Amino acid sequence: MSSPVPTREQVLTALAGVNDPEIGRPITELGMVKSIEIADDGRVAVGVYLTVAGCPMRDAITSRVTGAVSPLSGGTSVRV
Repeated sequence: MSSPVPTREQVLTALAGVNDPEIGRPITELGMVKSIEIADDGRVAVGVYLTVAGCPMRDAITSRVTGAVSPLSGGTSVRV
């Protein structure tokens, strides 16, 4: 039997541990989480507002979000 898919609350809790690399505060506190979509098959898509267009820390933020959400039980993939 497979695990149930992650909940929105579980994803938000995981994202609360992701700090903006330049500001050093959680992306959830900074209002950077634009959207969270969870498919029935466990695919999680997280939309993130960047602090500036062409943000040089885009890859770091993407990596941190993916690393925080990937371990959630029932998640099959993460797209940022």
